[in-house]
Amino acid sequence: AVVSTQSTGDEREEAKEWVLAVSMDQQVQQVLNTDERGCYEASLMNIHTSVTSPQCILTGYPVLRGEVVFRNSSRVANKDDWNVYVMARKVTHSVECQDVMSYLQQTTGAPSNPSYSFQ
Repeated sequence: AVVSTQSTGDEREEAKEWVLAVSMDQQVQQVLNTDERGCYEASLMNIHTSVTSPQCILTGYPVLRGEVVFRNSSRVANKDDWNVYVMARKVTHSVECQDVMSYLQQTTGAPSNPSYSFQ
């Protein structure tokens, strides 16, 4: 259940009960996902080496390998995430994908018709 500021009291109570049930469930592992560095997967800083990875402009996750570099800025994207975005934009023509493209054009000078990255 997603709780928003416009949720009813019943929805909030349902969400509270779900959180309590999950936190008490012995079968649920209460650990964060880690990546190949052995760090929390969304952490930009490697806790073992203190090296900071660049942040993917699409996901906010660290770019560890396979990056798409935007020429007119210092921004990068994970190649796999970029290719998923390009496919979603071409297939769905959604308003959300168009909004992302507008943001990318404003912040990176990305072309209005993005292509896949095979590098």
